Amino acid sequence: MQSLLLRLCRSWALPIALAAAAAPPAAHGFEVLTLGKVARFKNIADPARNGGTVSVGADRALQALSPPTCPATSAVEIEAYLQSTVRDSVLAHVDLDCAKWTAYGAGYRYTDPGGTVRSIRYSRRGLRLDIGGPGFTPIGGPVAYLQAQLTIGERTLRARFHNFAQNDAHAVVSRRPSPLAAAGEAGFWDVLTGDAGSEDDEQATLTHLQQAVARDPSDGRSYFLIAMLHLYRFGQRVVRVDQSTPEAHAELVASNAAFASALPLLWNDVTATGDSRVPGFAAAGLFLQGVVENDTTLRAQGLADLRRSLEVNGFFNIFDFIPVLQVLPPGDPQFGDAFASVSAYLSDPATLACVTTQPELCANAGFAPRNLQGSLTLFGDLFVKTGDPAHAQSWYHLASLFPETATWSFKAALDDRIAHAAERAALYADADPTNDPPIIGAGSEACASCHLR
Repeated sequence: MQSLLLRLCRSWALPIALAAAAAPPAAHGFEVLTLGKVARFKNIADPARNGGTVSVGADRALQALSPPTCPATSAVEIEAYLQSTVRDSVLAHVDLDCAKWTAYGAGYRYTDPGGTVRSIRYSRRGLRLDIGGPGFTPIGGPVAYLQAQLTIGERTLRARFHNFAQNDAHAVVSRRPSPLAAAGEAGFWDVLTGDAGSEDDEQATLTHLQQAVARDPSDGRSYFLIAMLHLYRFGQRVVRVDQSTPEAHAELVASNAAFASALPLLWNDVTATGDSRVPGFAAAGLFLQGVVENDTTLRAQGLADLRRSLEVNGFFNIFDFIPVLQVLPPGDPQFGDAFASVSAYLSDPATLACVTTQPELCANAGFAPRNLQGSLTLFGDLFVKTGDPAHAQSWYHLASLFPETATWSFKAALDDRIAHAAERAALYADADPTNDPPIIGAGSEACASCHLR
């Protein structure tokens, strides 16, 4: 298997290098729109009437406008993560005609009644997109999320929708977040991307999210963000899970408590509807708590839930096995089972092809603007841990091919691995587990290796 994987990895070196030049630009400068956001899309038999609207309130990202009139370039993109395919699908991408933008009051208006983007209102008071017609692919709900973004020059204004009042083949209609939930979501992404990272910032974000769910216990997205922020705080405080501090342990317990509330609100395992990525995150957190507490029952439940998460979304949830591979020694049978699943995933040519077919998920175009660098380095680390530094070097080399790697915050970690892969593999192979080097994603690298701008 490893020789096959090595050949595949090397055979994809050129396509990956070409993808580095051809892939959509990294979304380092994306700005998240959260305040008053609502999306309404309906599927109608008449293609000319399919479509809907996206609206956002007076969000902080709209307080400084970028003129979209000529000669500026601008575009609108609507996409959805379809549960039927567990893939991100671009429903419309329209490069806008700058001549159809006009100044309007204190903002701008775009008008094209016969186009896929029929109209846009863009001002400090809000943003509204009216989209539809033959150039729009009807949303085949249910979806895990819906996303709309307006790009003007180098700025990308992005709104993503997760909580839905209706989410089926007939219509996808989101719920308007409370101001507290909107502030909490904005703060969450500030922390994860490094725009804000102080303890005060993190606590303020948690307070907003906790107040949001106190007022609306059905707000599954806010529960999920609470869980993820606590999980992030746990990871940032731990290099070796078996040496977790009481403070880190408390973060993990809080994370799993929030996951327990989020999961039934965001995913229905009986009807297979909702966000199929959530079960994998929750399972990983449960497994980690079992390890930290040396609770074999909790650990086994986490592993069982991880296996179930692969059944509902193997494409995305395979990455939730990474904590298993980080924590367990390479000789552990459960490490071997997890590694076999990841190896099978990496041996599928579609996995690497998704750099261009799924840039939102597999490249740097989404909410993880350094996803390629972090993931490829991670793959190399996994093969170092299994005693295959030659294969690891192929992954490290792929990570180094992208021009953006030169400005990656963790480039020094990649350089060190390229220089010392064999030595790192030898440390895993000796009889002393305490000197095993951590896989990327521990301590200050937790989440940051992919999400830090």
